[in-house]
Amino acid sequence: MDIDLVDAVRLANTNRQRRKRLIECERELDRRAAEDNAALRKARQKLYDEALVPFREVYQRLQHVELVELAVVERPTVGDKAGTEPRQPRKITVPPAVRVLAGGALLLAVPLVVGHAAKAGPYRAVRTFASASTGRAIKTLHGAAARNATEAWFGRGPIGAGGGGRAAGKGLLDKIETTSASLTREVIAKWQAQALEDSQQKKARDLERREAETRMRQEEASALHERSKDMQRVLQDLRSELVRRLPSFTTLVEACDDFARYDSRQRAEVAATVDLDGLAIMVMDCPITDPAERLTEESGRVVADAEARLRAMEAES
Repeated sequence: MDIDLVDAVRLANTNRQRRKRLIECERELDRRAAEDNAALRKARQKLYDEALVPFREVYQRLQHVELVELAVVERPTVGDKAGTEPRQPRKITVPPAVRVLAGGALLLAVPLVVGHAAKAGPYRAVRTFASASTGRAIKTLHGAAARNATEAWFGRGPIGAGGGGRAAGKGLLDKIETTSASLTREVIAKWQAQALEDSQQKKARDLERREAETRMRQEEASALHERSKDMQRVLQDLRSELVRRLPSFTTLVEACDDFARYDSRQRAEVAATVDLDGLAIMVMDCPITDPAERLTEESGRVVADAEARLRAMEAES
């Protein structure tokens, strides 16, 4: 029994350490995801404030524009959740220490009842079915006579008849009570140790499941972190390219706001800047995670397409 209890306590300590490591790992994942979200929101906001808004203020001055209308651009709000899993409320459980205390109370209280009942059972049986040394049925006796005859029966008869008498009978009854209480205490202790071990085994299985989920989340978080960095880089490159083109575009519109009068080079400059604006909107609007918090394939395609088009624009200029 002592070995069972030691094993259960050892398992409880192991589970506590595993749970502590899990919580620390989950907090680190949440912190990292929050940082990625904040950085992505900041990159979108800077692109919006420093490039898109100034460009559109100038673009709106153009007259007789033959290009397609610009895509609607809105101020960035809350960014994508870069892999942050929703926190599920934990069920309230009774601490092991409380269960042990409750079991201890049971350990002390139950043997007293069971031990007394163990003595009372044989005592009542003898009172009901046995006969006194005189041959008279004990159940026909009352009070002290019935008690004396019953105790003497357990003592193998009165002393005068060669038995141990009432004293021996009382000793035997006390021994039955003590032995029963001791056995009951041992049974309850074993049950208590088994219950504790079963509880900790269940916690160990739950922790194993959570650890597997956390390992998967770590792998996903690493991919999300890289995608977030790629998205931030593309947003920064788009902002830099729009900001670089903005002075020339502003000068062109301020010199002449009638698009119909532009030559082919000027029209190409307007078209390229408008195309860059549309590319920026496409990247800004692309989520990197789906509703189930999984990395989207679309975000990878958008990043690759934006990088390719930026390289082409750089080569042309």
